[in-house]
Amino acid sequence: MIVIRKFERRLVPVTVSRFRTFGLAVIAAAVLLAGAGVMPDSAQAAIITTLQPTGRNPAAITIDAAGNIYTANFGSSNVSKFTPAGTPTLSFAITGAGSNPYAIAVDWSGLIVTANYTTSTLTVLLPTDGTVITTVALPVGSGPQGITSDEEAVYTANYGLNNVSKIMRDGGEVSILGSTGPGSHPNAITIDSAGNIYTANYGLNSVSKITPLSAVTTFSTIPLGGTGSQPSGITIDSAGNIYTANRASNNVTKITPGGVTSTLGTTGDQPIGITIDSAGNIYTANNGTDDVTRITPDGTVSTLGPTGVQPYAIVIDADGNIYTSNQTLLNFLGSVTKINQSGGPDQIFAAPPARPSAPSAVTGAESATVTVATDAVSARYGAPTSYTVTAVEDTSKSCVVTVPTSSCVVHSLASGTSYTFTARANLNLWQTAASDPSAAVTPTLAPPSAPPAPSAVARDGAAKVTVAAGPGNTPASYTVTASPGGRACTVTGAAGSCDVSGLANGTPYTFTATATNAGGTSTASLPSRLVTPRPTLAVRTLKAHLGNASAYLRSRATVSSGGRITQAATTGTGRMKKTWCKAAKTISAAGSYALKCKLGAKGRSYLRRHALKLTVTTIFRPSTGAPVSKSSKITIKRRR
Repeated sequence: MIVIRKFERRLVPVTVSRFRTFGLAVIAAAVLLAGAGVMPDSAQAAIITTLQPTGRNPAAITIDAAGNIYTANFGSSNVSKFTPAGTPTLSFAITGAGSNPYAIAVDWSGLIVTANYTTSTLTVLLPTDGTVITTVALPVGSGPQGITSDEEAVYTANYGLNNVSKIMRDGGEVSILGSTGPGSHPNAITIDSAGNIYTANYGLNSVSKITPLSAVTTFSTIPLGGTGSQPSGITIDSAGNIYTANRASNNVTKITPGGVTSTLGTTGDQPIGITIDSAGNIYTANNGTDDVTRITPDGTVSTLGPTGVQPYAIVIDADGNIYTSNQTLLNFLGSVTKINQSGGPDQIFAAPPARPSAPSAVTGAESATVTVATDAVSARYGAPTSYTVTAVEDTSKSCVVTVPTSSCVVHSLASGTSYTFTARANLNLWQTAASDPSAAVTPTLAPPSAPPAPSAVARDGAAKVTVAAGPGNTPASYTVTASPGGRACTVTGAAGSCDVSGLANGTPYTFTATATNAGGTSTASLPSRLVTPRPTLAVRTLKAHLGNASAYLRSRATVSSGGRITQAATTGTGRMKKTWCKAAKTISAAGSYALKCKLGAKGRSYLRRHALKLTVTTIFRPSTGAPVSKSSKITIKRRR
């Protein structure tokens, strides 16, 4: 009955005289002065509210996902419940006559679980009305004083048998996870992100670490891991540092993951409960001075309060409110104090979020959209401001979900590869352990990126367009499209050319290209430069023929379609321009046609005395579309 003696030592009338009565008066005065606005500057930001009554001697306190507050009442063997608004329930959940619940927790499923010291049992209760679902028996004499849980099990620190029990959530199987050593009397417990259990050992001034495989390490020799005197509370930060509230030495001990110990700061008298906020500030409930000590990560100490008489346990909610369970006197009912410090140097931050549940993922093109639910677990204390999502198979691939959004996209995943994703909840300086992985998804191949602008060469009623591969996935083909009109052609392969036909001669066109592979089709490229299709006209073998009886020009005109070919040979320009010959031919199809431009008698006569410097202009007028012309120069003179 060690625990009962501990309670008696704190509650005998000789220790609770005028000082304890004054403690009650301080609460009332604090509320009145806060309303009147005459409190000192350092205290004006604090709003202190007393919630009452609880059962007798509330030894532990916890909060559920909805913000309801529960106390485990050692003296009256029951549980009290307050709504988030502070309204007490009219009936208390019974944990069993004489059970003396010493610790309380909200299980991962949302049920309320108490660790009952005298009967060495666990009671599982419905949070709605306190109905007892089941009672689990621990080994006789266990005397559990601390409780924590993960997805798999509930764990108790057994003061009486100097060990830790593991109680499976499915089936209720009870086993001993590990021993904390003779005379250790573990009376507080916590768990880290890897599933390691830590106990504050009241009897040996030490901390025990028990791995999921039951390997035990004891930090017991200062400076390599011991605590102050009579550690009565324990908590852990996101970096794995352990903190104990040391009841007899009135201080907080910090133990690094490597076992190095330091004193973080001095507290009020008899600190028992301890908790941490998401910014890494430590808070202790000081049973002897009826207040709360706040210690920042750099060791700066301040006092919050006052609380009710003899605060024993402490917890922080998602809004940064502190709650202490206060034992008061002998058989009097207990109370809960709420401290809200929303600003100033002693600002209280929200409690750390819990590990979130597994996210869900939907496949995309070389990507996945991952959704994280802000469920009861992750929002139980601190509501996360963001979640970090990471691919299990390639941790370099990640994204961040920023609340109030619920999803983000992980890019640059390999198509055809299976991926799963975990989520970590973030709040202030805190990041939780990774969630369980999502179901596997396999990203598809992404479409190619838009190709560069193609190049184009005009032809008669057509254009030859050439495309090249852009960045990203290799295309299997390209579709080239003309504007205006939408005429198109296809290039097969990673690069190449194709002819867009059916274009109107004389009309300017640009061309865009889209790239396609098994993952889809890209956006369109930038347009090519403007090109204007025209009929084809080539004039070759232009020669002069001079005879005694004739003089003419001969040439061959190659054209791309039916129409009319005309040719004229001239000298001079403007008013001095003179035409020496003309030729014309109507054709029905593309081909090469001979042209004969006769200079006539005047030409023959002129050439007897002079040379002729002629400009020969050939014009092709297709059946449809604009004409095209070619000009050449030729000098003719008769040999003498």
